[in-house]
Amino acid sequence: MPDDPGNRNLGPLYRRHRSELLAYLTRRVNCRETANDLLQDAFIRLMNSELAQIGNIRAFLYRIANNLSIDHARRNRVRGVNDDHELDTLTGDADPQNSAIAGNTLEHLQRLIDGLPSPTREVFLLARVEQLSYKEIAARLGIDARAVERHLNKAMAHCTAVLQATESR
Repeated sequence: MPDDPGNRNLGPLYRRHRSELLAYLTRRVNCRETANDLLQDAFIRLMNSELAQIGNIRAFLYRIANNLSIDHARRNRVRGVNDDHELDTLTGDADPQNSAIAGNTLEHLQRLIDGLPSPTREVFLLARVEQLSYKEIAARLGIDARAVERHLNKAMAHCTAVLQATESR
């Protein structure tokens, strides 16, 4: 049965494409939980799109999923240390130089986070420190998932701008 782009009920579309999109996103981001979050975001974006103007919904969903996975990879690069082994290496007390670098990095990260406006900072910390999903953050803060996404995009843009300014010095 072909997808009906005029139908606003996404349940059948979700059931039809969920497993293949989840497998695709899991391969792209190497984390099933993150892939689930991105899958939710993909369907939110689909829901907010003009479905009647979309010729091939499956292809459109894959385009959204691909873009979300690229955005996710970019955010991870901006975050810097995203691996426990790297963090252990930075904070290991065997080498005073590494300890100094770790201290400077943590101070820089704290200043960077402190520079975010209050709601954006809270969303950023819930997402990146507590690693809550968009849905969990939205429920905790009483906002919708799109607002969570906007706050995270704002936080990432802020971090990118500060890092670029630091690199250009």
